[in-house]
Amino acid sequence: MKALIVDDDPDFRSFLSDGITAMGADVIHTAESGEEALAKAIQTRYDLVTLDIKMSGVSGIDVLSVIRGLMPWSVIAIVSGYTEEVPEMALDHTDLVLAKPVRIDILQKLVELTGDLVEKREAISGLADSNQ
Repeated sequence: MKALIVDDDPDFRSFLSDGITAMGADVIHTAESGEEALAKAIQTRYDLVTLDIKMSGVSGIDVLSVIRGLMPWSVIAIVSGYTEEVPEMALDHTDLVLAKPVRIDILQKLVELTGDLVEKREAISGLADSNQ
């Protein structure tokens, strides 16, 4: 599983990166800004994206719509200390809203379910390849 963690707080980025790595992700990339996240999303397709919406520069909302367009199959979780302020439009493009501080059991379940989706996608791709 490939994951992208986008947050302007270096301690929180590290917390999520360490946690998701320990939970079995193969590739973890981090971005401290919306601009950096967009550059990475153009180069790599991610299975899981955690995204802070309150960042300076390119907002998490703008990043969300671009990433959803590039990777419609990715699991995208907005992570915010202000969950009540998440715009309705963002809710339409995300799979989950996680409140800071993130509970480890919820993060674990998110990683497990994303891993399950990745395995199913790969199995379906294998069927398609063998059918040609």
